Amino acid sequence: MINRVNWKIIQAYLLYRREVDQLSNSSMRLEETLLRHLLEWMEEKPFEKAPGIRPTLPEYMLTIRLDGKEETLSFSYIKKTIRAAYRFFGWVIKHRIGYRDITQSWLDTLKPSRMPIEYKEHEAVTLDEIRAIAKAPVFTIRDKRIRAAAVLWFLSGIRVGAFVTLPIMAVDLDNLKIKQWPRLGVRTKFKKHATTDILNIPELLDVVREWDKEVRAALPDKGLWFAPYSPETGKIDNKITRAGEYRYQRPAKDLKVWLQRVGLPYHSPHKFRHGFAVIALKNAKDIQALKAVSQTLMHSNLSITDGVYGILSQIDVSDKMAEIGQKITSANNNKH
Repeated sequence: MINRVNWKIIQAYLLYRREVDQLSNSSMRLEETLLRHLLEWMEEKPFEKAPGIRPTLPEYMLTIRLDGKEETLSFSYIKKTIRAAYRFFGWVIKHRIGYRDITQSWLDTLKPSRMPIEYKEHEAVTLDEIRAIAKAPVFTIRDKRIRAAAVLWFLSGIRVGAFVTLPIMAVDLDNLKIKQWPRLGVRTKFKKHATTDILNIPELLDVVREWDKEVRAALPDKGLWFAPYSPETGKIDNKITRAGEYRYQRPAKDLKVWLQRVGLPYHSPHKFRHGFAVIALKNAKDIQALKAVSQTLMHSNLSITDGVYGILSQIDVSDKMAEIGQKITSANNNKH
C-alpha cells in the first residue's frame, strides 16, 4: 500500500522537474517510473522515516521488478533508480520542512549494491546488415519510408526521437548534413543544437536519396522527412505537418513488420546508431576524426563517446591481441 502523502510529494516534485528543470516528456515518463520504485519501497511509511527502513533502497532494488519478470533488474536500471531517489531526497531537504533525519550523510549511502554483471556482446548493426537492408524489397510507401529511415540512422547516427521530428528542410543530402536544430522543431536530447554529418557511402545514400526525392515532391520544406502516410490511399498524407508525442514509437513498429516480411533480423532503431558509431570509430585514424565522430553523435565530449561506444567486440579484441602477439614475436626474432 502506497502512502498517499508520499505520492502527493512525488507529484509536487515531478511538477518541479517539469517546470523548473524543464524535462522533456520522455524524461518525465522515465522519472515517474523510477520514482514508483521509491514509493513501493516506502510502502505506508512516510518519507521522513526513509533512513531507518530495511532493507535499504539499494538492497531492495536487487529483489524486485514491476513487470512480473523473475530475473534481477539490470545494474544500469538500478543505478538510474537510485540516482532518481538521490535527486528527489535532495529536493525534499531544500524545499520541505520536517525531514531532519534525511541528511547529506544518509544521501551519500544511496549507492547501487555490488552485483555480478553478465557480459553482453555490444549489439550494433553491421555494414553487411545495413547493405542487406538497403537491397531488401519494398512493397508500399510505408516499406520504402522505413527502409530509407533505417539507412539514414546508420549513416548519420541520429537518435530516433530527433529523426521523427526532422523537417525536410533539415536534411541536406547534397552537402551530407542534418540540421538538428530545436528551432526547426527537431526534438534533440537536452535540446542540443548541432549540424551533424552523414557518412558518404554511395550504395546506401542512393536509398536515402530515392526517398528524399519522393517526399520533397509530396510535401513542403516544413513537412516531416519521416512523412505520415494515409492507410486509405497508400500515399503520403500532406495534411499532417507535426509529429505527435508518441511518434518516436512508430519507426520500431514499422521496422519490425517490414524486416520480418523480407526475412531479415530485427534490430531496434538505436542499434543503427550503435552501428554508425562502431564503423566510424573503427575508421577514425586520428584525434580529429575521433572528435568529428563524437560531435556527430552530439556528445558533449570525447570521453562520453569512448565510454559508450569505445568497447571493442570480442572479435575485435581477439584480432588486436593477435596483432600484439605477432609484433612481440617479430621483435623478439629480430634480436636473434
